[in-house]
Amino acid sequence: ISLDLIKRAEEAGYRGIVITVDTPYVGRRLESIRNTFRTPNHLQLGNFQKYKPGKHYIDSAKKGAKKKQNRNYTIHSIDASMTWEDVKFIKSQTKLPVLLKGILTFEDAELAVNHGVDGIIVSNHGGRQLDTVPATIDALPEVSAAVNKRIPVFVDGGILRGTDVFKALALGADAVFVGRPVLWGLAYNGEDGVDLMADIINEEFRLAMALSGCSRISDINNSHVSKKSDHFSKL
Repeated sequence: ISLDLIKRAEEAGYRGIVITVDTPYVGRRLESIRNTFRTPNHLQLGNFQKYKPGKHYIDSAKKGAKKKQNRNYTIHSIDASMTWEDVKFIKSQTKLPVLLKGILTFEDAELAVNHGVDGIIVSNHGGRQLDTVPATIDALPEVSAAVNKRIPVFVDGGILRGTDVFKALALGADAVFVGRPVLWGLAYNGEDGVDLMADIINEEFRLAMALSGCSRISDINNSHVSKKSDHFSKL
């Protein structure tokens, strides 16, 4: 399945392959449980519809897993035993850049560079995979330090406004990815809503640059941000 997806991505004109490394299993997402969220049965995982269920899924189905639930399909069709050899193999199968998404530590960032990865996405999957995992903005500086500009470093998670983009670049990111605001814009007014969201974040970012004395993106550095060491709860 993975090799076929890579081939399809190449044929469709995609410019990179992203390997998500923080979802060997789907985390226990309490907010989704409290909201009684579930994917409607008529919505399927489009990327996987053409493939037959793998052995992991079939074995689970025999034990009573509900075939119609996308979550069950995901859990029982993915081999969780990923190693650096898998990264090496995928790189050998494509000429596209291969990035790892879900790196949060200095050590893993160093390993990624040593294994020839073309880029890193600092991500905690929106904090939905593992309780108490570090925020990406906190993990970003050490990952950036480990990489030391040898490969691009990107970040996602909590990028909701232009000042978040500014802070991420100041702490070492080469670019950021935006998630939830895209969906909010889409829900608000379709494609035009997404364009509006991008315009708002871009204008906020440009304003943050101007008010911080930065005329170019290359002017942004860690001297423009500070971090409080003490945390106080709002009573």
